[in-house]
Amino acid sequence: MDSSPRLTNRFIIGYNLLYLGVNYLWISFEALILPLQVSSVVNPAEMGIMLGMTASVGNAFGIFGNLFSGIFSDRIRFWKDKRSPYIIAGVTVVFFTLIGETIVTKSIYEVLAGYILLQAFSNLAIGATQPILAEIESREQRGTSAGINGLFSLIGSALGFGITSFFLASPLRNGDLYSIAAGIAITGAGTIFAIKNRRFVSLGSNLSRLRIRLARIRKIPINMRKFSRLIIGSFFVFSGITGLTYFELYFFKEILNVSDPATYVAIAGILVLAISAVSSIALGHFSNRIGRWNIVVADAAIASIPTLIIPYFRSFYIFLLLGSVIGATYGTFYSVSFAIAGDLVPEHESGKYMSIFYLALAGASTISPLIYGLMLFIFNQSSSSGFVALFTTSSLFYMIGAVVLYLASKS
Repeated sequence: MDSSPRLTNRFIIGYNLLYLGVNYLWISFEALILPLQVSSVVNPAEMGIMLGMTASVGNAFGIFGNLFSGIFSDRIRFWKDKRSPYIIAGVTVVFFTLIGETIVTKSIYEVLAGYILLQAFSNLAIGATQPILAEIESREQRGTSAGINGLFSLIGSALGFGITSFFLASPLRNGDLYSIAAGIAITGAGTIFAIKNRRFVSLGSNLSRLRIRLARIRKIPINMRKFSRLIIGSFFVFSGITGLTYFELYFFKEILNVSDPATYVAIAGILVLAISAVSSIALGHFSNRIGRWNIVVADAAIASIPTLIIPYFRSFYIFLLLGSVIGATYGTFYSVSFAIAGDLVPEHESGKYMSIFYLALAGASTISPLIYGLMLFIFNQSSSSGFVALFTTSSLFYMIGAVVLYLASKS
C-alpha cells in the first residue's frame, strides 16, 4: 500500500488547469488556424512544405521556452516563488500575442513570428508547471495526477476543435483568437492560484526524509539510463501523432473530399478526444497497478496498425473508427509516459529532468511536421500517394517507439 504523504484533490486538479488552456491553444493552431493562415499567404503548391517549416520553427522555439523555465525554475526564485513567475510571464505574453494577431496584417513572416511567440511562451508556462508532477510523493497520486493532466489536455484539445471551428464558420471576426486568449487567462490564473496556496504534507521526521533522499540518490544512475531510453522511445511515438495534426485538414479536403473540411475535422477531433479522455483518466489512475511500462509499449504497438491503413479508405466513418483506436492509445500514452518520467527523475532537479523528458514531445512536434510536409511535397499533397507515404511514416515511428520502450522496460 502507498504510504507516501498525500495532497488534496483540489490542488491536483487546480495545478493541472493550465494544460487545458494551452492545449486549447495548441490544437486550435495546429489543426485549424495555422494551416488556414499559411494557405492564405503562400502558393498552393508550396503549402505543405511551408506549413511544415512554419510548424517546425515555431515548435523549436517552444523547446527553448520549456527547457529555460524547467531548468531555471528549479534554481532561480522570485519573491520566494520558483514556479509562478514563469507561468505568469508565459500566460501574459501568450494572451497579448493572441490579441495582437487580431490586428496585424498577415504575411508569412508575421504568421511565423506570431507562432514563435505563442509556442515559446506557452511552453515557458508549461515548463514551470510540469515538474510539480514529479514532486508529488505518492506514486498512486502521481498516476492520478498524470491521468488528470491527460484528461485536461484532451478536453482542451476538444474545445479547440469545437469552439475554434465554430468561430471560423461564424461571422464573428477573430472570435476564435479572443476565445483562446480568454481560455489561457482563466486556466493560467487557476493554476497560479493552486500553486500559490500549495501545502504539502510533512514527510515525517528528519531521519525519514534523509533515508528517502539517500535512497533516491542511489537509484539515480539506473534511473537515468532508463530515463534516456524512455525519452527516445517516446520521441518516436509522439512523432507518430503530433505532426499529423497539421495536415488533417488537407487530408479531409483532398482525400475524403468532404464539403466542409474544418467542420468534419472538428467532429472527428471531438469524438476521438472524448475516447482518449476516458482512457487517459482511467488507465492513468490505475497505471501503478497495471504496470506503466506495459501500458506504453502496448499503446505504441497498437496505434501503428490503424495508422498504417487509414489512407487506404476514403470513408469519413472508417476514419472515425480507426482514429478512435489511435486516440485511445495516444491519450493513455501521453498521461502514463509523463507518470513514468515522474517516477524516474530526482526530486531536487525535477524541473530540469521533466523538461528534458518534454523534449520527447517537443522534439517530435518540431521534426515530424517537417518530415510529413516533405512527404506531401515529394509525393504530391493532392494525391493519395502523398498521404500513403505520410501515414506509413507515422506508423513506422510508432513501431520503432514500441521496440525502444520494450527494451527500456526490460533494462
